[in-house]
Amino acid sequence: MRERYNIGIDAHAIGLRQGGNETYVYGLLNGLSQIEHPDFKYIVFLSEGIPVPEFLLKNKCFSFATVSPSAALRFIVDIPRKTYTEGLNLLHTQYHLPIISRCPGIITLHDVSFLRYPEFFPKKLYWQLKLSLLYSIRKSKKIITVSEFSKREIIKFYDVEQDKVDVIYNGVSENFRPVGQEDKEKILKKYGIKNPYILSVSNLQPRKNLSRLIKAFSSLVKNNEKFSYDLVIVGRKLWLCSEIFNEIREANIQERIILTGYVPEEDLVYLYNFAEVFVYPSLYEGFGLPIVEAMACGCPVITSSVSSLPEVAGKAGIMVNPYDVEEILQAINGIIDNPDLKRNLKIEGLKQSQKFSWKSAAEKTLKVYESVLC
Repeated sequence: MRERYNIGIDAHAIGLRQGGNETYVYGLLNGLSQIEHPDFKYIVFLSEGIPVPEFLLKNKCFSFATVSPSAALRFIVDIPRKTYTEGLNLLHTQYHLPIISRCPGIITLHDVSFLRYPEFFPKKLYWQLKLSLLYSIRKSKKIITVSEFSKREIIKFYDVEQDKVDVIYNGVSENFRPVGQEDKEKILKKYGIKNPYILSVSNLQPRKNLSRLIKAFSSLVKNNEKFSYDLVIVGRKLWLCSEIFNEIREANIQERIILTGYVPEEDLVYLYNFAEVFVYPSLYEGFGLPIVEAMACGCPVITSSVSSLPEVAGKAGIMVNPYDVEEILQAINGIIDNPDLKRNLKIEGLKQSQKFSWKSAAEKTLKVYESVLC
């Protein structure tokens, strides 16, 4: 009789609007649900009050347990207890492992941006990450990260053995795809968008470099009276975002900049589709999933020439120096004024996005599980 392994997956981020962490674990579970593994059963930890994702409800390989959305309670009490009560053989979390556990653990570590740019993080969060992550990296049997760039950074900052870190690219949801124009008016009205627009999608925090994007956009508006585009920024407020709002006030073009806050995936698909160009000038990313989402929707992409972004975008996006406002400005103008370039970027972007799937990510993650368990 074959041995059956119980694998715990921390999915507390689902339903909490946590951006990349939520997207990652939701996508991974979706990928795992498409693959039948004879030796593995998954126990998914969801936050209290969050319904089970519909695609998992009838899948016999999955069972569910609730944990607190509070990190302290989750890692000090709930998950340690669950490793015993659920009879876990392996625990998979993002970033952090509990101190007490009956089983080995692996972590997905998306990036170490807090070490590269500590000034972009509140001091309390910086020290929490620095102390807890060092422990988790040492304790974990394997580390999954999402780009070759991030692997190099992890090895550099933590002196980790190369074979302990596995690169598994993120996938992109199949919901992100080209759509028709039927719902355009309804969606744009919902978010108060009245003009053609440039789109950016990211949480509001310093690392995302939105202040320079706003500077570039402001210059386009003020120096060209025929420039009729608005700037739409999708994302929730995080830490140290006052500079972004100061930049908007100083630009004095508040009526041309729309901050939507959090947007659910079903609406975000349409916002990508209807945008003239997508701009993602981040200073540091472990992967940069929004650029793949935009490409999958046929939206031409401008992104930064630093960190993992060239690795993920390939030749399908326009690369800019994120510190150079003029370069960002010229790239936007270059796409808007050149229909052939815009069309080529759409075609290449659709091709590039097809390289990333959650099923492929899940298949490679299963191999990591096997390397620890089997």
